[in-house]
Amino acid sequence: MTIQILALACIVALSGSAAAGPQESEAGKIVGRYLRMPHPQDDKLGEARLARLDTLAGLKGMPREAVDAIGHALPETKNPQQRAELAGALGEHLHTKGSAALLCELLKDPDEKVRGQAIHGLRMMARRTDRTGGKRIQRGPDFAPKVEGLVPYLISAASDKVEWNRISALYALADTRDPLAVLELRNRLKDPSEKVRLYAACFLTEYQDASGLPEMRDALARLRQTEPSKNLDYYGQAEMLLASFERITGKRFGEIPLNPHLSSDTRQIPAIEKRYNTLLNAWAEWWAWEPKTGEESAP
Repeated sequence: MTIQILALACIVALSGSAAAGPQESEAGKIVGRYLRMPHPQDDKLGEARLARLDTLAGLKGMPREAVDAIGHALPETKNPQQRAELAGALGEHLHTKGSAALLCELLKDPDEKVRGQAIHGLRMMARRTDRTGGKRIQRGPDFAPKVEGLVPYLISAASDKVEWNRISALYALADTRDPLAVLELRNRLKDPSEKVRLYAACFLTEYQDASGLPEMRDALARLRQTEPSKNLDYYGQAEMLLASFERITGKRFGEIPLNPHLSSDTRQIPAIEKRYNTLLNAWAEWWAWEPKTGEESAP
């Protein structure tokens, strides 16, 4: 009788476990909670978005579970904003091979912002250097990437149909310090976008490669003929161009100031803008004087 009772108890316990099914992971609960949060279209940078990103930040301490949960959710998530934010969580918090594999798949997403988040995330995992600002000042020595083998995917992303995604891919390639990246940066000197060509040329100077110098000189001429107020990225391009000229020639005409759009003291902005104009003119005068060498001197 006792044996029968024990057997019956085991059957009940096992049937109860089978009915309950596998337990949802903590990461799965976080992703589920995130997907149920409001995603108002008119609140792209507001409190609702901050609340969603704060929720996803809870995945940081559980990388394996989190990648599995996001990987399970992505195929069923139709909202591009949600897919982009999930991609952002992968790139921001989860630097693993599994996370990188999901981001590589998202490079084919139909939404440009999702692809952009994927490119940025892969940059964080593939980079070997930490360079900041328009001058690309290096902070500390180079280091090993979080995930190996991502350069071919970033090369593919450099052909994205959206201009800013191509530029983002060039940032990522420049940060990899990989010889294959140099080849793609040279390829982008033929890009249909003059802005992409400029970024490629400037990034090449970080490898002491001057093959983009003609494009940089063309950009100098364009900037000097452009009204800054008609180009929101005028000073960003100017800062990068001036720093790249210094890097490849070893010559300086004085300190390159902060991008005036980033200045916290509006009273300083007119003086900063004037300084940029002075530096651009100084480089134009120097290039006009500098004797041509090599192929440039050929008749």
